[in-house]
Amino acid sequence: MLRRMTTIAAAAAMLGLSVLPASAATMKSNTHSISFPGLHGLDAWGNYTKSGANIRINVCVVDTVRGVFAAGAVTVVSNSNNSRHSELGAVAIGYHFGSCTSETLHYTNHLHVYTFIGGNAGTVRAKSKVKSIY
Repeated sequence: MLRRMTTIAAAAAMLGLSVLPASAATMKSNTHSISFPGLHGLDAWGNYTKSGANIRINVCVVDTVRGVFAAGAVTVVSNSNNSRHSELGAVAIGYHFGSCTSETLHYTNHLHVYTFIGGNAGTVRAKSKVKSIY
């Protein structure tokens, strides 16, 4: 009788362990891609991961046109009524140069993105429309 109980317990333990990888495989990733608004002269991409009261953002940009001095991509996160916000951006200076940045920010209610082209005098020559991600 004791041998049967041990066998049943071992079989139940093995069944429990075999279920864990299947349930882990069905869990989806909470990392989402960011699609930036298009602007001639740059290529921008990124992703974000929400975790509790924080959001981890990665932003990259590449200057793709010889006549463009600088290219930038910016993310803006804010609280529910937009009274507080934080920004994270990447700027690439020079043809075929790229830049990536990552940071954990503290507001998670809204995420907006935009891109811009900068001139050599520190001015913004062109700016895309602001796109709402969520």
